Amino acid sequence: MMFRELLEKYKNGTATQEERALVEAELEKSEAIADYLAEGLDALEWSGEALDTSGAEVKKVKRAVNRRLRGAALWAAAIVLAVVLAARFVVDPLVSSFYYQPNAQTVGQEEYGDALYDLTALYSLLVPGQTVTEVQTRDQGFGRYALTYQTEDWLTGETGQVSRTMLPGEYGTVGWITPTTQGGFDLLTMEAIAEEGRGLSGSDYSQELVDYLSQLPETSYLAVWVHFPERLNPIGFAQLEAAYNSYCARGILSFRWAAVQAAEDNQRLMGYQTQDCPCLEARPDQERYPMFSYTQMWEEMAERGFTEESAVQFEGSAAKRHFMTLLSYLADRPEAVEALGGSADSLDLQGALDYVTEHGVQIYGALVYAQPSALLRMWEDGVIDGLSIQRVLPSRYSGSTDLRQ
Repeated sequence: MMFRELLEKYKNGTATQEERALVEAELEKSEAIADYLAEGLDALEWSGEALDTSGAEVKKVKRAVNRRLRGAALWAAAIVLAVVLAARFVVDPLVSSFYYQPNAQTVGQEEYGDALYDLTALYSLLVPGQTVTEVQTRDQGFGRYALTYQTEDWLTGETGQVSRTMLPGEYGTVGWITPTTQGGFDLLTMEAIAEEGRGLSGSDYSQELVDYLSQLPETSYLAVWVHFPERLNPIGFAQLEAAYNSYCARGILSFRWAAVQAAEDNQRLMGYQTQDCPCLEARPDQERYPMFSYTQMWEEMAERGFTEESAVQFEGSAAKRHFMTLLSYLADRPEAVEALGGSADSLDLQGALDYVTEHGVQIYGALVYAQPSALLRMWEDGVIDGLSIQRVLPSRYSGSTDLRQ
């Protein structure tokens, strides 16, 4: 918008607060320039240098010069304002459009920015044990954003905060989904040992942990990675949960996250949460991504009648759809993955989607929260052939302690 148009809006009282501030700033600048030049003429008048005309003629010349100076100042102010407005409303959006925009609203409900959906999907797939609960973005111009989001720990309810300035051209250089946030390397180690043909059930390491579990008070509550001797599909995993339903119903055992093989070498942890977690109910386009939120499964189950057996079948089928939905969503958004998760090539979510589509959803381990007796029962039943304790609580209602510290 030209300065003349802004000035007209200012005169007739229709200018916004931002536009009024711009106009008043430029007018003040113009008056200052004119006053400064007028003072120079005053000094010239009283010096007597090359002036032999009357005082009236000097005043007449002074007024004429002032008018010209004011006009020139207004034109200069208009040009400056036009440049500022062009930079703000034309150049800035154009530059930003070439990069990831976390505050854009293109994938879901209007009250949420894209970053909420993108981070929710990334954490659901790649960061077991944590959920994104709140996201705030601030546009700093020309593709730069200040992004802050809050996470909540599934085991303790503790909250954490992640803050970073996103700079265009530097996406993927430092990933937000780091080994510290992702965890679960012990499960990958157990899987590697199993693939090499070395049995886990008789390993000294696992036996030491079993002995340790037997010595813990039954009130203890643990976060543990468990490894399965055979691959399970999502329905088989749901049947496993159902087999220990008496423990789950009493809060003694909780299956929280299923680890899925997503590549031939299986060197990257990926999977899906198996029950509700404290998070915002953010859902993108439900036609393209029908099971983005795991709670959609419970909503669908509530609308239909199920026997106990058919409910387990449905839960397994829905869990598979949930995992495939999240994976498809992120595979469709490589720019978001690059900006928020690190190098899109290293995560290779499209490759993971292709692998799972071809080979199916194969679950080789899980993150469980349990009291010692439930874990010992699973070990004795042969349901698990390896385990790794991550955290120990004195009880389900106390603060956490880290076994590794």
